[in-house]
Amino acid sequence: MSKTFPIFQNPDSEGGSFSWPGRKDNHTAILLFHGFTATTVEVRPLANYFHKLGYHVSGPLLPGHGVSPEELNQVNYQDWIDKAEFEYQKLAGQYEKVFVTGESMGGLLTLWLASEHPEINGIMVFAPALIIPNLWLSELVWPFMKYKPKNNVDLSSPWQGFDVVPMKAAMQLFRFQLKIKRKLRSVKTPAKIFQGKLDNTIDPKGAVEVLEKISSTKKEMVWLEESSHCILLDKQLELVQSLCLDFVIGN
Repeated sequence: MSKTFPIFQNPDSEGGSFSWPGRKDNHTAILLFHGFTATTVEVRPLANYFHKLGYHVSGPLLPGHGVSPEELNQVNYQDWIDKAEFEYQKLAGQYEKVFVTGESMGGLLTLWLASEHPEINGIMVFAPALIIPNLWLSELVWPFMKYKPKNNVDLSSPWQGFDVVPMKAAMQLFRFQLKIKRKLRSVKTPAKIFQGKLDNTIDPKGAVEVLEKISSTKKEMVWLEESSHCILLDKQLELVQSLCLDFVIGN
């Protein structure tokens, strides 16, 4: 597959890393992680919502993302973990409270941080990519297939990212899933888990597994009847934003 093949959706959108300071009297920060093959376009609507209310918000562009599928194939899941840890430590040193959120693979990074840092005030996880049908096959095929075209690409969506799956990177995501499954019991942070009922990208059973296996005493699942995988770009965004604000205020 040629590097010039048009596989980057919505290339003109701003999808880089961002860090927007909040009001001086607001001592809470929100850290937001996007999903696999995506960019920060995915989390910016929620970030904008919190920023307008005076919160500090940060959303890093994860390693390998936002440039080319070739670049994503060159990273491993530890690179994503290291980036998440670095961004969290920056906020933890500056703010009294830190909440971490993540969509899809970003949800796995959120769970990772919560397992390592019980002092995190709360996590909000959207469509956690804990179970993806047939992702295990990436372990077998990546040496022979660099990329796989995505099915059912919605070109009308504002979502930004690759319209192919880089297979070596997919193998890293599969290995990350296995690692997170072993870490779930270590999560004791207050948690709100969101899952769209129209999601055909990941298996919603993964969200249920997160709910059942984390050790948090305060945890809740929100099923979204009209939302697909990219919850933070979907039609129930206003409801999600309101529920997230209530969660942050309450923790």
